[in-house]
Amino acid sequence: MIVFGGLVMLITTLPYMVGWLAAGDGWTFGGFLFGADDGYSYLAKMRLGARGDWLFTIRYTSEPHDGALFFLPYILLGKLTVLFVGANNPDLMTGLAVTFHAARVVFGFLLILASYRFVAVFLRSPRARMLALILIALGGGLGWALSLVGLSDWLGSLPLDFYVPESYSFLILFGLPHLALARGAMLAGFLLLFRALHTPGPRSWLRDTLAAGVCWVVMGLCVPFYVAVLYVVLGGWGLAAWISRGRFPWALFWRVISAALVVLPVLLYSAAVFASSDVYRRWSAQNLLPSPHPLHYVFGYSVLAVPAVAALRWAWRKGASGERDRSADSLPYLLLAAWIVIVPLLVYLPINVQRRLAEGVIVPLSILAVAGLRLLFPHVRRYRRARTVILILVLPTAMLLWLGGMFGALTPDRPLFRPQAELTMLDRLDAIAPRDAVVLSSKKTGNVLPARTGLIAYVGHGPETIHADDKEDRAEQFFSGTLDAAARAALLAEVDYVFYGPLEADISGDPAAAMPAAVPTWSEGLILLDTLTDSTDTYLIFEVPRD
Repeated sequence: MIVFGGLVMLITTLPYMVGWLAAGDGWTFGGFLFGADDGYSYLAKMRLGARGDWLFTIRYTSEPHDGALFFLPYILLGKLTVLFVGANNPDLMTGLAVTFHAARVVFGFLLILASYRFVAVFLRSPRARMLALILIALGGGLGWALSLVGLSDWLGSLPLDFYVPESYSFLILFGLPHLALARGAMLAGFLLLFRALHTPGPRSWLRDTLAAGVCWVVMGLCVPFYVAVLYVVLGGWGLAAWISRGRFPWALFWRVISAALVVLPVLLYSAAVFASSDVYRRWSAQNLLPSPHPLHYVFGYSVLAVPAVAALRWAWRKGASGERDRSADSLPYLLLAAWIVIVPLLVYLPINVQRRLAEGVIVPLSILAVAGLRLLFPHVRRYRRARTVILILVLPTAMLLWLGGMFGALTPDRPLFRPQAELTMLDRLDAIAPRDAVVLSSKKTGNVLPARTGLIAYVGHGPETIHADDKEDRAEQFFSGTLDAAARAALLAEVDYVFYGPLEADISGDPAAAMPAAVPTWSEGLILLDTLTDSTDTYLIFEVPRD
């Protein structure tokens, strides 16, 4: 299991190493192989910690707002990075990316360990445990098959296993350390709660339940709304125990309540922040993550769901039929059943983050799938054949994602790589502008700007730029010179500097502005502070004058 975890994290690291080696002259690898727009936002959050902040503020919007205790793991990673790379060092962005991946390796490995320990509660055979662990860590759905037949955008959505990390694990291990920490902490909390069920007397079990609550606090500090998901799963577990045993499960109730109360302040704090701040509330409202068509879930989970359904009765009976003095041993089996029954309801609740509510379901689903294979194929030869078929069907998606990352790492280009001239000019802007000055640029430039500088992007990230669509339109109209005088004045009143490079030139459509030392036609009234021309591109920095 330790060897498996180490190999998985090594394999997922190789494409990133290739990216840094392949950058070559004129390009810098950003440190991400998928979801680069979110990736740069994580570096921007880490930079807050590197400069000494403890509270998160949105780096992609110009509206003033107070800091909040969100994304604490990334802020702490920024503080760790600055111990090795100075806060004003131009290499800080690369240092942040290296720390990001060090955390990804550590948290991913811990997630694999926690997953194995969770699996071991339910499966005795070492081979069965390893099979479940492989399914949890590397398993996917039939998204690869949809792509193979040209249905990669079937029913208006990518296949589930290509873009929803909460539904599986590989994307988390491949590039999302905060989600690895969150899920690992969730599973660790369950394991502590299971141990508390074996311990009589409040003085004995209270320590484990409080420790479980602390694990869930870590989870909540990574992703606050996971606390709500956890509460629903715990409630479903308690209801399953009540129904299956015909009596209220007091022992489970008091232990669950003790642990759940520890993490409750995280949920209440998050709710209070979003309720009291228009900026945070708008950010949350813009974060639209709807579930795809139900058939995507069918293709995503059917391979594992068929044997898992066969094991549901097994889990229910084990959870309901234990002897009175061994009832604690069997209660966790009801959690497996409750969890996978609840998730299909959760992912279609009328809220804006539907698909993220499937968090962690791959864990109980994989355990039940392995148990179901044993039940459906009691003969060894047939079981081995079925196991092989399952692996052949669920592993290709991870292989395709890894290969896609490797090919992306071999080809320096935006957004995975950034031109060195662009980064040099951002460094110059950072040296000129005061901290937290607002910079107008294209959305694509704005995405990397807060990761590279201590400045705020007027537009640069979908959910984190308040009124993102409107601001992106206004920025494009500005650079294309189509804003009327009043709208132009209103826009410039919201920003302090204007950054112009090839991405903005694409919007501008002004061929003269691409020439060395030329000034774009829309820059009238702005103060030109700095210029840089490399072999093909021109970069300009303007200051917005104030009366």
